Amino acid sequence: MKSFGFRGYEFHSARMWQQSQIDIALDFIRKYDLNALIFHENDLIDQLVFPEKYFDNDMMWAYWPVRRQGTLYRRDFINKTIRKCKKQNTRFYLEVKEIDIVDAIFEIVPDLRQADGTVCPNNPFWPEFMTAKLQELFEFYPDIAGIIVSLGTRESPVSVAANRCHCERCRTTSDFDWYVSILKSMFTAIDGAGKDLIVRDFAYTASQQSLMIKACEAVSDKIIISLKAEPHDYYPTFPINPEIGHTGKLREYIEFDTWGQFFGMGVSPMSLAEDIEMRLHDAYDKGADGVWFRSDWELMPDASVHCSPSLVNLYAGAMISRDLDTKLDDVYQTWVKDGLFSPMYQASEFQAPEHPTNPEAWKKLRDYMKASWTAFTKTSYILGHQYLESDQPPYTIEKGFEVMTVIHSRDDWEPNASARVSVTKENMAVIFEEKRQGIEETKALYGILDVDSLGVSEKFAKDMRTTIDGQVLYAEFCDVTTKAMYLTSWAEKTKSKEDILVAEKTVDDLEAMARKIEDYFKDDSDCPYYLYSRLHPVRIRRFKENVRLHLERI
Repeated sequence: MKSFGFRGYEFHSARMWQQSQIDIALDFIRKYDLNALIFHENDLIDQLVFPEKYFDNDMMWAYWPVRRQGTLYRRDFINKTIRKCKKQNTRFYLEVKEIDIVDAIFEIVPDLRQADGTVCPNNPFWPEFMTAKLQELFEFYPDIAGIIVSLGTRESPVSVAANRCHCERCRTTSDFDWYVSILKSMFTAIDGAGKDLIVRDFAYTASQQSLMIKACEAVSDKIIISLKAEPHDYYPTFPINPEIGHTGKLREYIEFDTWGQFFGMGVSPMSLAEDIEMRLHDAYDKGADGVWFRSDWELMPDASVHCSPSLVNLYAGAMISRDLDTKLDDVYQTWVKDGLFSPMYQASEFQAPEHPTNPEAWKKLRDYMKASWTAFTKTSYILGHQYLESDQPPYTIEKGFEVMTVIHSRDDWEPNASARVSVTKENMAVIFEEKRQGIEETKALYGILDVDSLGVSEKFAKDMRTTIDGQVLYAEFCDVTTKAMYLTSWAEKTKSKEDILVAEKTVDDLEAMARKIEDYFKDDSDCPYYLYSRLHPVRIRRFKENVRLHLERI
């Protein structure tokens, strides 16, 4: 049987601090034969240690008593979780971004800041600090299986990726040498304790990807490299990550998102099962040794794949990674047999699983979930390019194009991809037709699901109709936003009165869209807050004002 050796379940939000959510995860892990539980917060290690080498108990008591006591309570919480994992042979990992710190470190070691207030990532203190806090971590949490780290990202306080220091050390130290220095300090502590060091290759460009892999190889071939299934981030419209299978002697683990940061955020359910199957087979054939699956997102409180039909994606990941010969229809049937969960509840709200009485219901649910994803590719993406900000409208026209062609550019992995979305008459015709098709396909979801034929409760049927209502609104908002971006940019290029008039109409269309959403949410008490967040009329109006400003400047 073809199977991945490492198969993990990842928490990436505050759900990890709720026992009921941990129990849901451990039950799923046990039932579907995953073997690792991952807690992911950027500063998680700093929540669990002082370290006492710099902050002894008396000092913490005198100056930072709240942090001291919180650390002690979290110590017991985490160790209880680890014990529960051990009972079912599940390994427990921490996933963090480094170098992370608490601000108090600057009182203990004031020369870490330069005279201009910047923090120097090349200060020789940092490798010493990383070793000390990891050694303390394993002293108090001896049964942690390993550490997963994103090193040097823009999300960590001390980083070469966002370095603003201009000292001599920073001018003369390459990014590669910084990575090697910090990795060595981490590996010394982690390998010395008999734990795994898994380094995530989170990068914005192909050159950054290669750099991290080379740095790991320079430290030890015992390091495991982790790669997202897609290059850069979890964009399912992007090609397969080309680094998979090209990490030398380093073992590879591949990361997947199942909840949907970039595909519906659970509240717009859709199946990526076919995509997950394809990428799992590709990763296995290229020699990857492990996989794990994210179940939520750090910036979205009280949300989870477990309170959405998108849970099918977690089933697909777990079942196929355990046995690559698993048939997709078996995944869909197992998901429906276990029971469905409405996307109109948040994670902390109890809901009993819904069991359709129609034995053929799984087929309609399968077809709806697949069609939902196909429609979404035409609404939330522009010819496969990400232009929204985690499913929310951009604040400005400039930001929309920057997100699409600079921050989340496909060009490194698909040469000249940005040319397809440049502002030309020919491109606009294709893009606007894509959005028209997306709305049409989204409206067709009512008939594809045919919720009244499933044999579900009236409440669940109502929730699914409300869900599709929201999907249609979202498709229409994407259409209006895209047209405003392109028609205004086109008018700026041509300066034609006719083109300006066409673009000016989008200002009214955006306002009408904002009002339509406000009307829809007059009573949003039964909807998750993140359904509203994705359609946010305040953001739409802010975008509208930017469009107006562009037109006034012509």
